[in-house]
Amino acid sequence: MITFLNKFRLGFHEVHILPDINTSPRPEHLKRFEDLIAPYRLNDGFKDEAIVKELRKDCSWKISDEEIKKNKTKSFRQVQLNEILLDYSHDAALVVDTMPAARKDTCPSTLYLAWLETLSQDLHPAVLLIRGNQENVLTFYCQ
Repeated sequence: MITFLNKFRLGFHEVHILPDINTSPRPEHLKRFEDLIAPYRLNDGFKDEAIVKELRKDCSWKISDEEIKKNKTKSFRQVQLNEILLDYSHDAALVVDTMPAARKDTCPSTLYLAWLETLSQDLHPAVLLIRGNQENVLTFYCQ
């Protein structure tokens, strides 16, 4: 990692290898995420099927219970990443993070925006979220 940072001439003081990201997030942070998406939930488990179809047609940005289940792991990951950033980046001047990848038909826009909000929530340094388009964006030339 140090060689990589030096190759791109990025200044650094310390390198920390982050802990396992696949642990469960803390309950208070999960509750905060659930509260964030609550106004945008469809809650289709409590409604008639005809009403649900009409709501999905009119409000495609609403998050269905099925979409919550499909994206549960990814949602938990964003909450866990925020916890790690809070623990390790409080003295940083800038946090650069990769935006999560989401498929257009499987993730509603409100859920994706909730992921972005969750990633940067309560961080005091500036946060730069980057996303490539399946192309290498950092290159270097050996001479």
